[in-house]
Amino acid sequence: MGLLNSLTALCLAGLGGSVGALLRYGASKRAVARRAKPHAATLTVNLAGSFFIGILAGAEWKAVRPELYALLGPGVMGGLTTYSTLNVQKATMKAEGRYRTLAKYAAATYLGGWLAFALGWIIGKAANG
Repeated sequence: MGLLNSLTALCLAGLGGSVGALLRYGASKRAVARRAKPHAATLTVNLAGSFFIGILAGAEWKAVRPELYALLGPGVMGGLTTYSTLNVQKATMKAEGRYRTLAKYAAATYLGGWLAFALGWIIGKAANG
């Protein structure tokens, strides 16, 4: 990938990251407005992001369409998913003594994220032939 293509991919990843962050923020605000638990929105965006980046990886978009992959993969999905918020929420649960909720949340995020990615990978591979 030449310098111009690298700069283009970098800019697209930044643009996509902004979109992903806005989507995540919107999901969090919507969850609070609907009186849902904030960690439900974080879990949802993390699982969705894992699934969709799995599709991109399985379809090998990084090699075939590097600029589009930069926009959607590390960009939108990277901005959408959030492990920093996850860790703040886990620390809050621990401080509040909600150990059972903490354990379920961590398991759902890590195991669910891996399963969502794997399912996306399978779908991406199948779509790629």
